[in-house]
Amino acid sequence: MQDKLSMQEFSSQQAHELHKVKLLRPALCRVRHGKKIIGWREHIETAETSQLIAFPAGYELHIANIPSGGRYLSEIIFIPSSIIDFYLKHYPSPLGRDNVKKFCIKLNRELEYCWEQLKYALNNNYSEILLEHMVLGMLVMLQDTSIANIFMGNQVNTVTARCQDLIALSPSARWTVRDAAERLNMSASTLHRYLTAEGGSFQQILDDVRLGNALHEIQTTGRLIAEIARDNGYQCPSRFTSRFQERYQITPRALRRAVQGKVREV
Repeated sequence: MQDKLSMQEFSSQQAHELHKVKLLRPALCRVRHGKKIIGWREHIETAETSQLIAFPAGYELHIANIPSGGRYLSEIIFIPSSIIDFYLKHYPSPLGRDNVKKFCIKLNRELEYCWEQLKYALNNNYSEILLEHMVLGMLVMLQDTSIANIFMGNQVNTVTARCQDLIALSPSARWTVRDAAERLNMSASTLHRYLTAEGGSFQQILDDVRLGNALHEIQTTGRLIAEIARDNGYQCPSRFTSRFQERYQITPRALRRAVQGKVREV
């Protein structure tokens, strides 16, 4: 996983639901066709083409993508944690972290302008420093809105984040706690202690990175599912299918069918 500003398109031809979706990087999303339903705990919102969605990192979300006229399309901008941290330092929200209640706001002319300009700049490979200033400008535009504090939980310097970044460098590797601890310059027991204090575990991080990568590739590429599984540490396709379905409540083949309207051989 690269901590780099980027935009991805997500499309589908059939409605589908995904459970326990956890983004490892903060993101902004705009639905271009159809609608998206976002659920977190007891809170549910529906986003259509007139709205902007803010996704914080680390939340387990229930997401449904609903086509209109047989087509769903959204654009997501993944924001480097360094930009979020700069934003929070220099433009603090008056709201507290516990007040996060909304993920969606209505797009106004200024936000729409910012989005289109940033999209154009990303598509044309403009300089990184210009891209960073453009996305920071969009975040500043959100400061006085109801989603201003959505990124307050972002913590790039946690051991959890460092462990996620490490595993993402090689998700197919046979990672153990000892291996990760050595790379992070600490003992295995210290790593366990840090992760427990931060509310997680090594196995949870491993699953988040591997299954998150696989989810992204199934949605955005035409690669064979068996190849995706193998590149994310699952040598046995049936084991991968089981873990994927347990997490997202949909099989890889069913998701590929929803996205592409057909099933590739695996």
